[in-house]
Amino acid sequence: MLALVPYLVALGLSVALLIAGAVFDGAWDFASFIWMAGVVAVLDHILPEHEAPPSEAAAKTLTVILAAIHFPMLALAVWALAQGGPLWNWIAYFSAAGLFFGQIMNSCAHELIHARGWIRRGLGRWTYITLLFGHQTTAHPGIHHSAVATPEDPNTARYNETWWRFVLRAWRDSFRKGLALEKRRQRAAGRHGWNWRNPYWQYLLGAAGSLALAGTVLGWSGVGAYIALCLLAQSQLLITDYVLHYGMRRVRVGKRWEPVGPQHSWNAPHVVTNLLTLHAPRHSEHHAHPSRGFEELRVGADVPLLPYSLPVMVTIALVPALWRKVMNPRVDALGQGRIVRPTEAACVA
Repeated sequence: MLALVPYLVALGLSVALLIAGAVFDGAWDFASFIWMAGVVAVLDHILPEHEAPPSEAAAKTLTVILAAIHFPMLALAVWALAQGGPLWNWIAYFSAAGLFFGQIMNSCAHELIHARGWIRRGLGRWTYITLLFGHQTTAHPGIHHSAVATPEDPNTARYNETWWRFVLRAWRDSFRKGLALEKRRQRAAGRHGWNWRNPYWQYLLGAAGSLALAGTVLGWSGVGAYIALCLLAQSQLLITDYVLHYGMRRVRVGKRWEPVGPQHSWNAPHVVTNLLTLHAPRHSEHHAHPSRGFEELRVGADVPLLPYSLPVMVTIALVPALWRKVMNPRVDALGQGRIVRPTEAACVA
């Protein structure tokens, strides 16, 4: 149980500061943002890597507790933003809440949709639905994991593709390809593609119901705050994908792509970010073993490493020229920067 303490401290502080900002306003609006956007990045680069994972039971309990916290925390954040207030305070709290839901709660939902058991998977699905991103429940395991590091994956950033181009393409194509996958599944079962069992009904109606609830309780300011917060949280999820797969390409061997390997994801071992995101930056091992809990993930000696922690890399990604300067030489060094033609793939094989 002691191994869970660092996670509880890091996550508990994030939750407490976001609540304080909603309830007390003033300087507390800035405290959560400073912690999430500044202090975490500094601590990542001065603290040693954390190597004492919790037990499987403790890890499961942590994800369920986090998912249960998500729903009242989301309601509180939307309420606080709907109240308005001084512009810079509002921007600081909005940014902190976007980081919280886009990095911490997304990581929890991501862990849960890969989990065994309908309760935990349901919690992950509804976390995404209330972030107006329900299709991630289908697109992430169904499209991204099978097509990662190929042109067929919406969430693998292409070499030289800027974040600003990537985000729109990734959102649109993950929604579209996820829907096509679910329609194929329904047809394979002998049903119409839009049969009521298609989970996209749940994604869409759940999102509509969430928006209607926000509007009923908080009016149009609540709807606006809710949509804006969800868009910021979704962008955090997508920029993480952008950073962790930028420029990666699997080799085409005949009619198939080579198996996914550790060389097809970027990784970051930095301690505090790994605590807050449930080891999401240990990404190569996650793709190698998608059903493995976060407590089992490691950063192997042979995996590509990002030069800085994930929060720093996310910030760099917002500036395309700086991003290319930092990352393109690293992609080139891995031989990942160009799409290998089938004839070349045969030679490599």
